[in-house]
Amino acid sequence: MGIKLEEVTKIYESGEIKTYACKNMNLEIKDGEFIVVLGPSGSGKSTMLNIISGLDTPTSGKISIDKDIISDMNTKELTKFRRNNLGFIFQQYNLLQTLNVAENVEVGREVGIDPFEIDEVLEQVGLLDQKHKYPYQLSGGEQQRVSIARAVVKKPKIMFCDEPTGALDEETAKEVLSVLKKLNEVYKTTLIIITHNPSIGMMADRIIKLNSAEIVEVKENKNRLSAYEINWN
Repeated sequence: MGIKLEEVTKIYESGEIKTYACKNMNLEIKDGEFIVVLGPSGSGKSTMLNIISGLDTPTSGKISIDKDIISDMNTKELTKFRRNNLGFIFQQYNLLQTLNVAENVEVGREVGIDPFEIDEVLEQVGLLDQKHKYPYQLSGGEQQRVSIARAVVKKPKIMFCDEPTGALDEETAKEVLSVLKKLNEVYKTTLIIITHNPSIGMMADRIIKLNSAEIVEVKENKNRLSAYEINWN
């Protein structure tokens, strides 16, 4: 699914003080594209992700995903749209500790319209042989891969990842990024990663740079690297 932002602005107001979290953003993301959004803390990365994905609403402007104008949707319509089309991966794994790997992934599968089989997705993320283990028996990287599988199994058209490697060491982070890139290539899922780490941008089709709530640069990456080829910062 393609995404289009037209003059999108998000303002937070506290009394008479107005703070711009996103300012006059114009952007197009193609179907199946791998995008990395870079910027320092407070540059508007997470707000941008939230309003593109319908977790929050813009103050002004238009957001379209294919033929759907999500900036015009109400809360109920947005919830249904997210459930049917979008997947989310966060820095926190948010796994259910009383469920094993397969059962955690089943939680995601239950909300899908035309979901994948659990074993297929677990094989793609390299956890098929761990399906009966519980979260406390897994490493941080393995837990993050379970959260990826849970998001992927419902067959989302767009995957949003907010600092998915933020809590991981370099080696584990590269394993997780390699899995995300593989899923983008195998399932043609549009992938948007929000990060402060510029090294991750070397894997993407395009890099979107933010500063002070504005898009300051859109850069095409002609020489994409694998997760294991990037120099970690």
